[in-house]
Amino acid sequence: MASLTSVFPKAVNVLGERLNPERSLWRNVLIVALEDAVKTQGYGTCERAQAYFLEPNRDFALVCQYAGFDHEYVRMKVKKYIKEKKK
Repeated sequence: MASLTSVFPKAVNVLGERLNPERSLWRNVLIVALEDAVKTQGYGTCERAQAYFLEPNRDFALVCQYAGFDHEYVRMKVKKYIKEKKK
């Protein structure tokens, strides 16, 4: 099964990437949202968190932009991760 770091491989600054606190903040926002999306809790929380990634929305695209990611690429990776997690 894939790990969260495989979904967001650049969530931590890698060699050659200049430290950018704002970008790191938004990357961590995405990581926390993904953690919420893959939890196995009830009350519809998991489904709403997954919808944030899987259904097109402007907020998600903006957060990805701030994080320095392409929102379509992130959506594709998260879909794959969630699908693998359900197996």
